[in-house]
Amino acid sequence: MKGVVTWLILLLLLGPSGFVAGAELQNQAEYLPKLRLPVPGNQADRDYLGLTGKTGEGFTFSDIKADILLIELFSMYCSYCQKAAPRVNELYARMDEIGQSGPVVKIIGLGASNSPFEVDYFMDTYHIDFPLFADRDRSMYGALAGAGTPTFIGCRLQIGGKSTIVLRRAGVFSSADGFLAELIEKAGF
Repeated sequence: MKGVVTWLILLLLLGPSGFVAGAELQNQAEYLPKLRLPVPGNQADRDYLGLTGKTGEGFTFSDIKADILLIELFSMYCSYCQKAAPRVNELYARMDEIGQSGPVVKIIGLGASNSPFEVDYFMDTYHIDFPLFADRDRSMYGALAGAGTPTFIGCRLQIGGKSTIVLRRAGVFSSADGFLAELIEKAGF
């Protein structure tokens, strides 16, 4: 009861201005960090991402040929990631369909604390057709302010400019179609 009274007093003291300040913070632009990933060895992954570099060379998110990029932070050991894999695969298929007539939306996965072997095992076990990358030391996870796995980070890519994070979702989404619609809307399409 004492906690409820404390919250009520705090709300009265802050008034509407406390909520407005919070809303403004949420609307401030959050830029996608410039991270370098290795160009995939698989030609299909290079084609999907629109990369022209050679295997082993580096690329940044802004090199990906897309209007919107969704980054999934996952781990092979995460039971939620394993259970979500069929839904994420459905999302990937819907992205391909949307790209025929709307904005081009791509997805990649970053395996937090996973080795290349663990990422490949996850890809093979759960039939993942989009590119996955190992993040053994969690440096990319940290730079992207990961909040557990799975976490989804939606980005509006800007060629030659700063790409913006438009959506963050910790945990699994309930509907591929609903999540994709939300991502496209938040990216301004």
